[in-house]
Amino acid sequence: LCRDVRQRIQQRIARVFGISSSALYLTKPTFFSRMNSTGAKTTHDEYWHPHVDKVTYGSFDYTSLLYLSDYSKDFGGGRFVFMDADSNRTVEPRAGRVSFFTSGSENLHRVERVLWGTRFAITISFSCDPQHGIGDPLLA
Repeated sequence: LCRDVRQRIQQRIARVFGISSSALYLTKPTFFSRMNSTGAKTTHDEYWHPHVDKVTYGSFDYTSLLYLSDYSKDFGGGRFVFMDADSNRTVEPRAGRVSFFTSGSENLHRVERVLWGTRFAITISFSCDPQHGIGDPLLA
């Protein structure tokens, strides 16, 4: 299932950005996130700060998010916000919705603080550099 989801996202990113799917390599970290209103224990838990994925994770060229819970049903707050000079653009998470974007400074973003409930998502990212490529995760 994980490999199938990764391949479908990879193919869609390639199609939208006009590149070959074979030129994209799964990169680390690929991670599952669970966000709630609990206070942050470390600075890495402070997801609400604006950031650029390429700066945070060096190997990222394309970032995708697969949402596993619904905004306003399963949690409040927690929307994904692209921060633009003229205006912000907001993505409301819905279970099964995938959003993806280039990971550079053109896509400064943050996640609103979750006010109630729990927001679940999986981050799957890709590099154009084969040296940053990893194999699909093995689940035991």
